Amino acid sequence: MAKETLVTEKLRSLGVEPLEKSCIVVQYAAPNLSEKVARFLIKVEPHYVLQLCTEDLVLAPLRWTGKVKEVEPLKLPVETIKSVDIQEEGFNYRISIILEDGAIDLVAQQKELALLRNSGALSVENFWGTKSWHVNNLDGTLEKLRKLVKN
Repeated sequence: MAKETLVTEKLRSLGVEPLEKSCIVVQYAAPNLSEKVARFLIKVEPHYVLQLCTEDLVLAPLRWTGKVKEVEPLKLPVETIKSVDIQEEGFNYRISIILEDGAIDLVAQQKELALLRNSGALSVENFWGTKSWHVNNLDGTLEKLRKLVKN
C-alpha cells in the first residue's frame, strides 16, 4: 500500500518532476488473446506507474507493495511522442503511444472494478481499501494523455 505522495517523492528522487494527480497503474499490453488468458490464469506480469511529468512520460516498475522499485524509470520525452490512442478493451483501457522510434502499448484497469483488481491493491491509500490514487487519477490522467500531442 503506497500513498501517491510516496510514489511522486520516489520519482522525484529518480530525477523527474511529476505533475500532480497524473499517475496511474499500468501493465504492458498482451500481444494476443492467448497471452491475455495466460496472464489471467497463471502468469504474473509486472505493474508500472505511468506518471506524467513536466518534460517526460515516465514508466516506473512497482513492487507488490505498490512502492516504486529502486531502478531507473523509462523516460519518454514528450516531444518524441507522435500520438496517443486510448480505447476501451474489456475491463481495461488500452493506451497506445506512438513514438518517433517505436510504439508502446499499455493497459490500465478501469476504475469501477479497480479496488477488486491489482491496480486497486497496488494504489490503495488506506487500511479499508476505499481510497485509491489509481481510481482517483484515472479519468484526469487519460484526458491529459489524449491532449499530449497537439495536431
